[in-house]
Amino acid sequence: MNAQRVAYNHLKHLIMSGELPANAPISAEVVGRALGISRMPVREALLQLQAEGLVTFGANRRPFVTARTQKEIVELFEIRVALESLAIERAAPRITPAILDQLGRQLDRMEKATSDPKRWLARHDEFHDIIYAASDMPRLMDEIRRTRYSIQPYIFMYINAYKIPEMPGAEHATIADVLARRDPSLARSALAQHIRDAASGVIYFLMSGQGPAPAIAAPRQRVVSKEKVL
Repeated sequence: MNAQRVAYNHLKHLIMSGELPANAPISAEVVGRALGISRMPVREALLQLQAEGLVTFGANRRPFVTARTQKEIVELFEIRVALESLAIERAAPRITPAILDQLGRQLDRMEKATSDPKRWLARHDEFHDIIYAASDMPRLMDEIRRTRYSIQPYIFMYINAYKIPEMPGAEHATIADVLARRDPSLARSALAQHIRDAASGVIYFLMSGQGPAPAIAAPRQRVVSKEKVL
């Protein structure tokens, strides 16, 4: 694995898990020293993360973790509804017994991971990817993943705070049951409700003051410490 990929994976993990919160400045020099690489591949990794919406460059090109306002998060959830509804609508008629069995096994994996938010979110993403792969629309899946990455740090904070990965009534088992009927319209409606129910929980969490502060124009003037990036 090259140095840029090492830096990219490292920083993305810290951001997606919430270990690097919104607005946290990132020092390429500090990250490079911690990983034993030069700052140039770290800068390249930061540019890639910027393209994915996870990092923002502020004054003097100083990078920091992108912060989302509540309005932006609501918009991103609605983008998820649009993209994923299309994917599941195309996938529904192509759902086979083998795919349903795979979804059932994935639900079991999710259930076993409920005490570990990071693991549960990984299993969650795999569940949805199994469904959307049946749509045979790889570019659409790329856009879905990009939007998912933008919201995931906030979902992680919500799960970590409440220790409840799924809101009652919005469980993934419901989606699997609907897909067994192979009805595109029904699948689309069920998924849209599922995403909006999750959005309501995350937004309530942020409005309650337990989440990060709204986005600000520039990060606080500090750098990520060595301990933070290890």
